[in-house]
Amino acid sequence: MRSVFFAFLFCFSLLPAHSFGDASEAAYGKAKEGYARLVDSPQKKLHRDQWEAVIQAFAAVAENHPQGARGADGLFMAARATRELYDISRNPEDAGAAVRLFERVAESYPASSLADDALFAAGGIHETLLERKGLAYLRYQAVVERYPEGDMLPQARSRAVALIAFAPPPEPAPPVNVSAEKLAAPPSLDPMGSVAGETPPARQAAAGEALLTGVRYWSKPGYTRIVVDLEGTPEFSANVLPADVKAGLPPRIYLDIKKVQPAAKLVEKTQVEDGLLRQVRAARFDPTTMRVVLDLVAYHSYKAFTLPDPYRIVVDVYGDEQAVLSAAPGPELRAAPPVEEKAAPAPPPSPVAKKPVEVPRKAPALGPLAGLRRIVVDAGHGGKDPGAVGPSGLQEKHVTLALAKLLKTELERELGCQVILTRDRDVFIPLEERTAIANKVGADLFISVHANASHNKNAYGVETYYLNFSKNDKAAAVAARENGTSLKQVGDLELILFDLMANAKINESSRLAAEIQNSLVHDLKRQYPDVRDLGVKQGPFYVLVGATMPSVLVEAAFISHKREETLLASREFQQQTSAAIVKGVRNYASALKQVASK
Repeated sequence: MRSVFFAFLFCFSLLPAHSFGDASEAAYGKAKEGYARLVDSPQKKLHRDQWEAVIQAFAAVAENHPQGARGADGLFMAARATRELYDISRNPEDAGAAVRLFERVAESYPASSLADDALFAAGGIHETLLERKGLAYLRYQAVVERYPEGDMLPQARSRAVALIAFAPPPEPAPPVNVSAEKLAAPPSLDPMGSVAGETPPARQAAAGEALLTGVRYWSKPGYTRIVVDLEGTPEFSANVLPADVKAGLPPRIYLDIKKVQPAAKLVEKTQVEDGLLRQVRAARFDPTTMRVVLDLVAYHSYKAFTLPDPYRIVVDVYGDEQAVLSAAPGPELRAAPPVEEKAAPAPPPSPVAKKPVEVPRKAPALGPLAGLRRIVVDAGHGGKDPGAVGPSGLQEKHVTLALAKLLKTELERELGCQVILTRDRDVFIPLEERTAIANKVGADLFISVHANASHNKNAYGVETYYLNFSKNDKAAAVAARENGTSLKQVGDLELILFDLMANAKINESSRLAAEIQNSLVHDLKRQYPDVRDLGVKQGPFYVLVGATMPSVLVEAAFISHKREETLLASREFQQQTSAAIVKGVRNYASALKQVASK
């Protein structure tokens, strides 16, 4: 009987998807009744012939009425029942038959709302039952590419990210200038991995292709952030090549970026030598794919994600600091140059420093609260990014800069710690550079200061965020505004967070946010009784992604609210707000000190 059953499924998979009429409702209803009787009977579920009868009844709906209202439903239920049969039989042939039926749903009914569900289910079987993670990745990625509006997109993208290491390499293309083996070769070869004397011919990016324009990095012992800048939004995969001691090859992380060409001024080799990362190399893998290779000394883990507007790929590489230092000391740590804003900015309400931000190399003596040696304060927005604009024209970037400078002065005076500003003038700093600065200098806390805004002009109050999944639509909307993205892209970031949470210091960030929020509300209400407590919230903010220390984002007040815009422009309100934040930091540090002493 089993051979007849699989023969039936095989023959059905070859049937063309043409209409046999539209009388599917009755057939589907009858099959559903049989299915219900089966699953409700513990005895019947133990017999293969009972399952095969139900599966064939469902499959017949699609076979006899492929264009009927229930054609897709029948085929999907046939696949689902076959999958359930596997749970009882544990026969890999049943799992394989379920995969083929699920995939047939997507092939025969690509416009059906069940198509993405079917592909995702096929991926799940490949991943968990058949141990075919490469095939699972392809099914999940197919959901992402074919059904960006489907309800399975979040789950499929999450699984694709989790299995990206199993993504099959691009299919080999005819005559290429740089082979995969050569590009992954040790630094002693030509930096591009190409044959000596060969120069890959330049080629203009075709329609639909992106440009790889450059590579930037920030580093300290045990941590390096690499940013690959692009024009366009190409797909990419990240993979690891472990060290090959016999061949003298170091461990390597490489990115394959599809449908992209190198910009004319692309620097193909970037020396890093920070004790963790030796260099970054970029070259063509095939005519439309660029491969970016990170030659490592050693590493513990890495994370790769994207940021939009402009699109770039961010790779955070982590290692054991002491092990890295002992393996390869390297030269003095350094960061890539900051992005300067060329356009003449509007004058801010407070004095602007003439010198660029300097990152001190050595921390001063510890303040009264041991453990808080160094804090990075981030003034949100800046330069070409004004942030939110109030009814009277006040720009968020000027308010945040004034607050950040006051906060730096107050923290240094009250806590005796070193405070570093991500910007001390009206200059544009990319979001990924802000946390990279905090990571690079080994900050103990990261505080990003902002002014809130809402389409509802009556919205007002103070709230404090830490990095996590947004719990409501309003939190997601705030994250979208601060990220400079759409709500859909906020959802995409939440999927990325599945793979980043281990380094996010969630619990400590939550406690820091609570202390700052409590102090802001309590202290500001003494002089400003209309202050509204909007509470501590969670959200996926790009500026907090990748921070290796407790980090929060403070929304001091609503610049979109006429009364609070006036407050934000007031020097007195700025000083009161800064003092309250400092008090929150002090309370947080004191609580940690008490816990540590017990």
